[in-house]
Amino acid sequence: MKKFSKIVLGFYSLLAFGLGLFLWLNASLKPVDISKTEKITFVIDKGESVAAIIERLAGQNLIKSRFCFKSWVLLSGISKKIKAGSYYLSSSMNGKEVAESLTKGANDRWVTIIEGLRSEQIGELLIKKGFAVDPKAWAEEIKTSRLEGQLFPDSYLFPTGADQEKILGIIRKNFQKKVTDGLKEQLQANSLSLEEILTLASIIEREASKDADRKIIAGILLKRLESNWPLQVDASIQYAVSSQKCSILNSPCDWWPNGLTQSNLQIKSPYNTYLYTGLPPSPICNPSLSSITAVLSPQGSAYWYYLSGSDELMHYAKTHDEHAQNIKKFLK
Repeated sequence: MKKFSKIVLGFYSLLAFGLGLFLWLNASLKPVDISKTEKITFVIDKGESVAAIIERLAGQNLIKSRFCFKSWVLLSGISKKIKAGSYYLSSSMNGKEVAESLTKGANDRWVTIIEGLRSEQIGELLIKKGFAVDPKAWAEEIKTSRLEGQLFPDSYLFPTGADQEKILGIIRKNFQKKVTDGLKEQLQANSLSLEEILTLASIIEREASKDADRKIIAGILLKRLESNWPLQVDASIQYAVSSQKCSILNSPCDWWPNGLTQSNLQIKSPYNTYLYTGLPPSPICNPSLSSITAVLSPQGSAYWYYLSGSDELMHYAKTHDEHAQNIKKFLK
């Protein structure tokens, strides 16, 4: 009889504990402040951990208890369904509502602009992603505002219904932060203008993929400019050729054609760096921060020539004869 009483007592104790835990958990998942209905934007980055997300939710007064919220999302399986993106949340939402919101799709859409794309390619990407970008208006705005080179490569969160003006505003703000403000002292100390820096960086972006090579090539091209040599870079010819053949209005198109011909090298264009000395009139693509900093901090060397070989390595030469040997050896 005593044993049975202990079992009954244990059962009720366990039941009471469970009920207490439920009530405590439920209370801890209540809204932080039911009167604060104003929604704020909460952004979850790609790859961000649940712990980091919870820490930020608590820091912005969107949940009452870190422990209880974490317990809920783990027990309910929600932790595996949380998606990167931006969400509109408020302190008047309870913990369960907050958790569920993070699984129902973001208010914004991720778009990654990779390094070295022309503005036309970026416009094509945005259209493909479903944004309301008019090809003609896009091309006109880029040309009028001289934005080639300033469409900073990065991963962006654009509002689903964003128009061209909104999208360009977000990109330009990022460029301002990362380049104009972020490299302010280096830019001011440089003898080249911002557009000249971006133009040279855009060439380097298309000519080299490794940071070490970018710095060496920056040094070579700057020496050529100072010595009034033609830059003689294939990337600018590719830009000139496709600019005459392609348009965002009749895409898709090969914006960076390989296998340049002797005829291509004679193309009548201010972007033909084989025919004309100095920099092209504007950037040929949108360079990465790495290529921009390569221009600002070039590496000096005894080299005057370079080429990207069929072995996918960069080969340098001090003289034209050495360069000719590299062409024979590494361009097969």
